[in-house]
Amino acid sequence: MAIIGAMERDAVTEILNIAIGQAASALSQLVEDEVRLSVPAIQFLTPSQANARLEAETGSDDSVAVRQSFSGSFSGDMLLIFPEPSSLDLVRSMLGDMVPLDSLTELEQEALLEVGNIILNACLGSLANQLGTAVESSLPTYIRARGGRILGGAGNGDEELVMFLHVDFSLLAKNINGYLAFLMDIASARNFVAAINAYLQRSLVR
Repeated sequence: MAIIGAMERDAVTEILNIAIGQAASALSQLVEDEVRLSVPAIQFLTPSQANARLEAETGSDDSVAVRQSFSGSFSGDMLLIFPEPSSLDLVRSMLGDMVPLDSLTELEQEALLEVGNIILNACLGSLANQLGTAVESSLPTYIRARGGRILGGAGNGDEELVMFLHVDFSLLAKNINGYLAFLMDIASARNFVAAINAYLQRSLVR
C-alpha cells in the first residue's frame, strides 16, 4: 500500500522517537527505575498483514492490549500490545517482585491501563504538538485476545491502514517486548500523510 513515501516515513520515525522519549521518562517515574524504549523502523501494513505479523510474533498465546480512540484531522485507534508474559513482567516491575502471581494477575488490568494511558497519551500528544493539529482521545480500554485477534475488527484489508511499530521495553535487567499499532482508515491515513507533509514543509523553511 504505497500511501506514504520515504521522507514521510523518516519524519514519522523522528516524531515518534521524541514521543517515545517522553513516554519513557514518565514511565520511569511510575516504576521508579530507568526505562528505555526503542523505536525501530515503522511498518505500514494492511490489517490482514498486521494480524499475520502479530500471529507470527505471539503465536497462539494470549496478548493483552490497551486501546485508545483518537479523533481530529485524522482519526483512528492506537493500541499498546504486550504478549502476556511481557505484560506480567512489566506489572511485576511496577508492583514489586514479592507480589504473588495470583494477585499479580488480578492487578494486571489496572496497572496496564495506567501504563497504556501514559504511553499512548505521550505519543498522541507529541504527534499533535509537532504536527500542529488538535487530537482528542477517549479513555483507554483493556483487551485480552489471542494472536492477531487483538486488533479486533481491523480486517478489511483495502479499507484500513495499520502503522505498526515493535518496541523494546528495557527495565534494569529485564527486556520486555511490546508493540504500538495505529489503526486508521484510508481517508484518515491520507490526512495523516498530509499533516506529515505540512510538517516537512515547515521544517524546510526554518
